[in-house]
Amino acid sequence: MSTTLILIRHGETPYNRDRRYQGHKDTPLTRKGKRQAKEVAIRLRNESLDAIYSSDLKRTRYTAKVINGYHSLKINILPELREIDFGDWEGRTHDEIQREWRGLLDEWEREPSKIKIPRGESIKDLAERIRSTIKKIVSNHRDQRVAIITHGGPIRIILMDALGLGLDDWWKTITSNGGISIIEYQSKRAKVLLQNDTFHLEISKKIRNL
Repeated sequence: MSTTLILIRHGETPYNRDRRYQGHKDTPLTRKGKRQAKEVAIRLRNESLDAIYSSDLKRTRYTAKVINGYHSLKINILPELREIDFGDWEGRTHDEIQREWRGLLDEWEREPSKIKIPRGESIKDLAERIRSTIKKIVSNHRDQRVAIITHGGPIRIILMDALGLGLDDWWKTITSNGGISIIEYQSKRAKVLLQNDTFHLEISKKIRNL
């Protein structure tokens, strides 16, 4: 028996656009982000889905709702699928964080598993939360295809585990707004079938520019 997870990162938010750290801050989508959600929905409209999960934040719930417009399933909302809690870094740019926490930020970029974000989570905290949640979803959906609309951090954790990477390989994976990754779980083994596919977004952009 196998379970296939289709992982979708939400559309762009103002914080994504402005390159600000964004974790539990409940930001909406930009106009571009809403368009990305629609483009993902069109890309997945012919997929056979048995269930849809989303984190409880606005940016994922909106993306999930648009995707579900082609499937009419119940959207299962799980706070456990939230992004990492960036604590005091929330809403700040890289330069702003560097001015106040330079040493800590350098370590975050070099060995992210070694630090805990001030008044936030560590990557280890995130990994524990996401691994537990994914294990339950896979267990509850044997021989089914499940869409999970979540955030960059959780998708990174899921991909790294499937690829056999460690937590300090955080920066080796890319998760774009509106990107799609697909992982198949079979007999406790995970196989990455698709990683951060954004072809649907690129084609749409080319068509708009004709």
